[in-house]
Amino acid sequence: MREPAYITIAEDGRLTLFWGDGTEPERIAILRGPHVTGGRELIQIIEEMKAWAYENGYDVIVPARDLVIPPVDLSISDHELQSYRDDEITDLLDDLYDAGGYDEHDFDGR
Repeated sequence: MREPAYITIAEDGRLTLFWGDGTEPERIAILRGPHVTGGRELIQIIEEMKAWAYENGYDVIVPARDLVIPPVDLSISDHELQSYRDDEITDLLDDLYDAGGYDEHDFDGR
C-alpha cells in the first residue's frame, strides 16, 4: 500500500515532499527540492517530485486542511518584467491554469 505525502514550501523556503496528510504534529521531510522560484520551472520541479514520490511508493495528495506556508517573495524586477514577451506571459498563465485543475470540475465545487 502506498504512503501519503504532500508537497509544500518548508520553513527554509525550499519546495519539500513531506510524509503524511498534513495533520501530523511534526513534519517529516522525504525529499527536498530547490528554493521556490516560479513559472514553468516550479511546475516542472513539482512534477519531477511527484514522479519520484510515485516511483518510491508514495501518493502525493492535497492535504484536507490549510497548511501554513512561510511568506515567499515572488516579486519580479522591472528589468525582468521588461524582458518578458506577451506570448510568454500568456503561456505561463495557461500553465498555471492547467496545473490548478480548474477544468476537472465546476467552480461551484462539483
